[in-house]
Amino acid sequence: MGIVDVHTHVMWYPDHISDRTAGEALAAKLVKLERSGGLTNAAHLDLHCYDSTPDEHWAAAQQAERVVVFGMAAKPTGFDVPNDVIAGYVREHPDRLEGWASVNPGSPGAVDELVRCVEDLGLRGLKVGPTCQHWDPRDTSLWGVFEYCARHDLPVIVHQGTTFPTTARLEFAQPLLLERLVMRFPSLRVIIAHLGHPWEEDVVALMRKAPNVWADISALHYRPYRFWHAMTTAFEYGVTGKLLFASDFPSATVDQTLEGLRRVNDVVAGTPLPTLPVDVQDQIVHENWKRFFRAG
Repeated sequence: MGIVDVHTHVMWYPDHISDRTAGEALAAKLVKLERSGGLTNAAHLDLHCYDSTPDEHWAAAQQAERVVVFGMAAKPTGFDVPNDVIAGYVREHPDRLEGWASVNPGSPGAVDELVRCVEDLGLRGLKVGPTCQHWDPRDTSLWGVFEYCARHDLPVIVHQGTTFPTTARLEFAQPLLLERLVMRFPSLRVIIAHLGHPWEEDVVALMRKAPNVWADISALHYRPYRFWHAMTTAFEYGVTGKLLFASDFPSATVDQTLEGLRRVNDVVAGTPLPTLPVDVQDQIVHENWKRFFRAG
């Protein structure tokens, strides 16, 4: 049974990450390293802490059968990765890597850039993030990229939750801001990254309502109590079948994320509080991706 990692990045400082953002990323990573008990990628504990060069990414990719990789078009928060970088890298390893584009729906020419990414570069999905890119998910004038994705059956991953840059717009981060968008395009496959932390309950509610809204579990195990609460909430609402395994590399590796998942019940060990069954954990790791990608 293979593992598919649906959320990884290629980027490196200083080419794609600003000085300010690199410094803030380091501060955030040090907290994650402490709170997770070391289950964070600590290859670089300096301004290169978010580096994921093609060589570094490829080494990490050996831990999974298939890996989705993208950049980040988020100049307002100090991230700017050209889509050509992702496409060039993926062309070197088409057997294991699947490249997705990143465009800012709030920028002029976003749809044209997405069309170029799909038709010329061969990228197969879209990464966006309102809080990082500074656009309002309720603004219907910005929905052209989603209309294109729905028409061409391209999946979308949305960073819809908090993030560390001080330049982020948290007013656009709440997951329920996506409700009208995902209901307008019901066939559009949408992954909400990181289960929308710290609004995981809202994502659970949205997954239950919207037929094609999913979530990935990356970057959650750093905070063991919140992780346990989010996962048992998803279990009680019957939506764990829509949770996808992801590492958020270079934030963590597949092995670190897998160990974090296997430890999800540790914070309530010896108590009568509910736990996430092992067979459900197995489905998240090995099975759920098949339905999302319509495999088999």
